[in-house]
Amino acid sequence: EFEEIELQLKKSALLVEDVYLNDYIRGIVCRVAGPYCADFRVYIMRNPGFNASMTATGMMQIWTGLITRASSSDEIAAVVGHEIAHYTRLHSLQRLRDMKKKSATGAWFDLILIAATGYGGVGQAAAIISMLSFSREQETEADLLGARLLAQAQYDPHASYRVWQKLIAEEKAAVVKREEPTAFSRTHPEAEVRMQYLKSWVTARYGEPDVEIVADKPFIDMLNANYLFLMEDQIETNRFGRTREMLVRHAEIGVEPSLVRYFYGEMFRQRGEPGDEDMAMEAYRHSIEGGNPPPQAYKNLGYLHLKKDVLDKARHNFRRYLELE
Repeated sequence: EFEEIELQLKKSALLVEDVYLNDYIRGIVCRVAGPYCADFRVYIMRNPGFNASMTATGMMQIWTGLITRASSSDEIAAVVGHEIAHYTRLHSLQRLRDMKKKSATGAWFDLILIAATGYGGVGQAAAIISMLSFSREQETEADLLGARLLAQAQYDPHASYRVWQKLIAEEKAAVVKREEPTAFSRTHPEAEVRMQYLKSWVTARYGEPDVEIVADKPFIDMLNANYLFLMEDQIETNRFGRTREMLVRHAEIGVEPSLVRYFYGEMFRQRGEPGDEDMAMEAYRHSIEGGNPPPQAYKNLGYLHLKKDVLDKARHNFRRYLELE
């Protein structure tokens, strides 16, 4: 059955085929996997949720929302290491056997396909991922083995809990905005506990973390090159508390400022609360003034000027948009 699911993934409109992004992610996977690298096939799926998974056959899926939420190659490697740990400890095989006992063949196929790709929407996929989650003991084993795999691959093992810290901060920002829980919070109800024990274990084994954490250049280059489509998908979720948290983090780690400011504009424009139009216009202007803005910054600023009947500025921005496009 997994062969059929993998064929569906290869045909999926959600499959990201960009060579640069795939080479970057596969490089991380192979560095962490070591001799297991040849066993794995990696599929990057265009879905703004935070998820990665691996089947017992070595089919790994990584959602783009995971890439958008990371702050370094180390943090992507941390999630990859966790999934590889599940694979090497045969957790995926155990889960597969349990699922097949409980489900009819067709239902089982549909469950796996939705969980892997997000077909049916992020909410449905999140509920299904929760059904397919590993036991607490398996998650603990994968947490600790994953951290060891990180260190062995010369990645920072402290990234194993830092990625949790960022996700927890995002969930807290979402709670303030009363946004719907994500797959992360549904499948990791004890996230704070897991983050703390992993932090204690890693620090005891590998020492204190570096005081200053700097995002690595390969990660920033990759994020800048793919930022438009990654954040467009995030904006479309209409989860503005999470989006703002991500934009603040991206600015801190050194993502191209004109790109970050453009998506502040997008966030305010789409949210549409009182005063948001003015804040969107300011963000688009900052994007343009920073140099190297996305052409859409001119177009969307032009529309907002048109809406305010400031026709000369609207014409100027539309003209610049057309020149750049």
